[in-house]
Amino acid sequence: MNEVVYAIKISHLEYSGLKIMDVKIGKSTNIDNTIRQYSRGNRDIELLDMWTPNPDKNLSTAERGVHEVAEKYAYDKQSEKFVFLQGAYQEFTETINKLLKNADREDISEKPESKRSAEVDDYTGMNPSVLKIFGETYDVETWAETLSKAVTEILREVDDHDPIRNIKGRKRSYFVEEGQQSDLVKPRKIPDTGLYLETNFSANDCVRIIERAMDTYGYDRTELEIFTEET
Repeated sequence: MNEVVYAIKISHLEYSGLKIMDVKIGKSTNIDNTIRQYSRGNRDIELLDMWTPNPDKNLSTAERGVHEVAEKYAYDKQSEKFVFLQGAYQEFTETINKLLKNADREDISEKPESKRSAEVDDYTGMNPSVLKIFGETYDVETWAETLSKAVTEILREVDDHDPIRNIKGRKRSYFVEEGQQSDLVKPRKIPDTGLYLETNFSANDCVRIIERAMDTYGYDRTELEIFTEET
């Protein structure tokens, strides 16, 4: 997948001649999936710019650098959403273009798709403290809470909940319909759905289930970060 830092316009308005634009700035290894994700809740989104990391920097470092510059030009900031007034966004992009290579769809498609080696993190002996998913952050205290919150956010803009029921173990289900929750060891209701989730898992299993759920609905795994503390 091709790594880029993106700027996507998610809304704009004009008030008394003043133009205001809300822009999401994040990182992606599959921009098509990222755009589809935002389009589920907003059909009027527009991909404004993409930048590729410098060879000596990784994607996360590039994203943090772009965020730091954006804060200097934006009127307001909420997580990964920046509010730009008038021509401030243009000034911001002119600065970023001096630091990173501005890319378009053609540039990305011309590059061979590179495969990242599977990074297997061991969360054994760690406690979750913050869940970041789709640009929003949530305080969490347990792995069950982390799993439940992540799944809730994954399904929030999804109409078809059936595919997630295909995520299961060899001998037990992880997601069941309401009325069947007695089949689970530690069930949790998934808000705004007719489903219950099994939460009796190890730390590593919770993370893997979240990742499988993201894959199921075509979400980019780079949209997920879990911050932990040692027990």
